[in-house]
Amino acid sequence: MDIISLKASLASALNDSEVDYNRILSLANQISKYDTQNVRFSIDASHISRLGHELVSKQETAVAELIKNAYDADANYVKAIFKHTYRAGGELIIVDDGLGMSRDELINGFMRISTRDKSENPRSSKYKRQRAGRKGIGRFSAQRLGMRLQLTTRREEDVAGICIDIDWNKFEEVGDLILVSNQITSVPLADVGTSLRISNLKDSWSNAQIQRAYRFISELLQPTPLRFAPNKKDGDPGFRVEFYEEFDGVQELIASEQQNILDNAHALISGYVDENGVPYFSIDSKRFNYNGGPENFQSDARVKTVFDADIADYSLLAGVSFQAHYFIENDLPPGSRNIVRNVLRKNSGIKIYRNGFRVLPYGEAQDDWLGLQRSSALRQLLPPHANSNFIGFVQLTDPNGDNFEETASREGLIENQAFSQLQDFIYKSLMHGIIKIAHARGKKAFATDPSPKKTPSQRAEDITSKLSTFFEKVSNRDSAVQRPAAEQAKIEEEASEIFDEIILLKKDTKDLLEEIGMLRVLASLGLTIGEFTHETRHVLSALSAGIFTITQGNPSADKLKTLQANIESLQAYMRYFDKAVTQNSQRNLSVHEVRDLLGDFEQVVSSALKRQFVSLKVDVSGYDLFVRPSHKSEWASIFFNLFTNSLKAINRARVLGDIRISAGEVDDARIFIEFMDNGDGIAEENREKVFDAFFTTSTPADALADDEVHITGSGLGLKIIRDIVESAGGEIFISEPPKGYSTCIRIEFPRATDEEIPDELR
Repeated sequence: MDIISLKASLASALNDSEVDYNRILSLANQISKYDTQNVRFSIDASHISRLGHELVSKQETAVAELIKNAYDADANYVKAIFKHTYRAGGELIIVDDGLGMSRDELINGFMRISTRDKSENPRSSKYKRQRAGRKGIGRFSAQRLGMRLQLTTRREEDVAGICIDIDWNKFEEVGDLILVSNQITSVPLADVGTSLRISNLKDSWSNAQIQRAYRFISELLQPTPLRFAPNKKDGDPGFRVEFYEEFDGVQELIASEQQNILDNAHALISGYVDENGVPYFSIDSKRFNYNGGPENFQSDARVKTVFDADIADYSLLAGVSFQAHYFIENDLPPGSRNIVRNVLRKNSGIKIYRNGFRVLPYGEAQDDWLGLQRSSALRQLLPPHANSNFIGFVQLTDPNGDNFEETASREGLIENQAFSQLQDFIYKSLMHGIIKIAHARGKKAFATDPSPKKTPSQRAEDITSKLSTFFEKVSNRDSAVQRPAAEQAKIEEEASEIFDEIILLKKDTKDLLEEIGMLRVLASLGLTIGEFTHETRHVLSALSAGIFTITQGNPSADKLKTLQANIESLQAYMRYFDKAVTQNSQRNLSVHEVRDLLGDFEQVVSSALKRQFVSLKVDVSGYDLFVRPSHKSEWASIFFNLFTNSLKAINRARVLGDIRISAGEVDDARIFIEFMDNGDGIAEENREKVFDAFFTTSTPADALADDEVHITGSGLGLKIIRDIVESAGGEIFISEPPKGYSTCIRIEFPRATDEEIPDELR
């Protein structure tokens, strides 16, 4: 159609009683192509699909970005429902109670590819939160996850909500992005907030991936058991997220602040003061099967507050109650360690609520109103008990301000006698609970305490004694006389307890023997490597010099040149391991740049790659990627274990090997390293097992086996890597590999802070 016909068609379309906007846009777009004086940028609609995968490579990240958008919309609560997601094709529903969007905000915000809203307005409109979502990535996250999106949203002031249904397949079918239309409809009964229904999911979701997505948003979570404030709109009420799985209409909670954070506490310590001023205390610990209280509070005489007051009267605290979850960071389950650490880093402390309202600055990062930081530094009590070990609150009910009155500046409470009683009661209650947990853990509470932990042989003696007493009790009775039901129940309970102790002793003994065996193997291996590198370094130097002399006199000797190349390769290995072992023996923790670590590794394995016809590509995005201070030998162990695992997988798959290492920044606090190969992959059922000690899919080989059989594993490699990474506060997991690769192992490692980076490396 020529330009005259196009203009006529456009004029006709504009004069129609029912405007066909798609037709008008299409004609105008075609007419613009006849402009010989000017050119314009255009966007192919299929670019949306590419942007989705390039900007959001991982499905877990995509979910996290959508939840961050809810946080930016001042939501208090988000519910994510994974429906039949055990395989691709399922559905994900994300519902929040945030501010919602107007029609204009939907069109010029969500439907606009790039906006300046978050850069111009870095804080949310209602609670003034620092915005967490990345600019404009939400829509691409939805496209990354599934082929269809139904977005329903409503503001509180609007009579009805609006809904838009987006079929991402349209963007592949139509050429120009402007020609893809999506209909907006009215939804009279929509709830306030935003709902995303993403269907025909592109990927399956394992439980581990769902848990990982929850961990990705942990820095936003603000868990507090306080749910009774009279008017939460007066301040930020916190941000709560729950993940559910749904099968056949039945929803099961699989991730929440209670399950993933608070349930990992070593204990819940709580207490109150009754109307007569009598204090009570209780402690509940699922981990140690301890549930004591409420009991009349009696402080240990050895526990002294850091304040000068010596208080035994709590008459001014009638009606006061408190609750605190107690965490010990170094003793958290590996799967929950990172998420709990993230939450403690931002939300730990004991907060004060007066008549349901938060009183600042109590519980803030720099506030030490209970003296916990000072007490922890003094080491009067040995177990960890700084502010960062607690998530809790104190509730003061004092409507008239008789005992607790705020200062004139509204920053804190007047420090009167009631406040001193409060400090004393809360501090001593927490210490009382910590002492009990220390004993349950088999740890000393005070330096003068005897070690409470018994050896396996001592525990075995105790069980033998209990069994002897038990059998004596059972046998000293006429068999013809039936026992009373209560007595029989007590005997059965005692027998069950003894049996549980036997099972626990058996498990602990087995775990201890395996750990000792592993340490013995690793220790002897380290000594062997050290001795080997020391003794052979000098021999290799002499051998290399001799070969060099021979080849210089006979330059056509190809075999000698090959021999020389092999010796040089071996020397490179020797230098690499020798340096690593030396640094480790000196216990030096140093800041390392990822490019340097990978460059050294790539150089030392180059000869092995040539021999086995395997290609290696290292791709590092960004600069100054300094990792938290660590041992150089630990990184050598990480890279070589992953490298040998890839060689095994490639050997089993019998393919032309291809290994790829990618690295870059996750955010300001973390760096990622991904190790990929095109081997035979990891079976779905083994993905959560490969990091366990002694789990291996390889068959061990003896010393005389040939090269092919020797490419095996003992099941320690990934376990060692996980221990190294997690001990530094990082994370390692199986990730979805890119096209052309079968396995991708991703490490997310803490980034070095500015203070940790020496001046010479800046």
